[in-house]
Amino acid sequence: MLETIYFTRHGHRSDWIVPVLNNCYPTGLFYDPQLSPHGCNQAKELAQYFVNNTIQLDKIYSSPLFRTMQTANYVAEKLDIEILVENGLGEWEIPEPASTSKLREFFPRINTLYTSVSNHPKADETIQDVHDRLNKTMQEIISRCEAEGQIKSILLVGPAASVTAGVRAVLGGRLAVINCGTCSLSKFVREGGKWKLKLNGGCSFLSGGEENNWAFD
Repeated sequence: MLETIYFTRHGHRSDWIVPVLNNCYPTGLFYDPQLSPHGCNQAKELAQYFVNNTIQLDKIYSSPLFRTMQTANYVAEKLDIEILVENGLGEWEIPEPASTSKLREFFPRINTLYTSVSNHPKADETIQDVHDRLNKTMQEIISRCEAEGQIKSILLVGPAASVTAGVRAVLGGRLAVINCGTCSLSKFVREGGKWKLKLNGGCSFLSGGEENNWAFD
């Protein structure tokens, strides 16, 4: 039975320091930046959090953004686990992301046999649409994990909008205030058949503390 759900946002983005022009990002997409060196350090500290607390994840889901894949990969490498590319965690208001085959050139831990819950979101999504998408995504992910029977702990990695809406979906409140700094961690534990939010955008394991918190209203 699924017992614990973690959510994290990607680390600090490289284009927050110096925007890269002429499609020079790894995937060749001008809207798909990688992590900055600081963001990589944040992702490493996130991965170390799981090691230090002896947390073994059963699955890691990531949106198909390069920066979320990088963040997920640092954790996956530490825990020796595969990555599942989930379009339902995709970014709000951007064109199509890189293909799974393209991402796998950089992240060989991707399981190409995984079937995403959703197609990539439409670029004209409203805030309500994002919440509807994450409700569907989380319901299906939880249902699939329950059906497998042996899955106890999962991590979902995404951009701020999807992480915020995903936490709200599990919590059951679209107006809930969710902390969503870069590489922050939210944690749900199942108690008495209900999901209880035990950590809301925690950053105690990050040397820089909370950074770039983002509100989705």
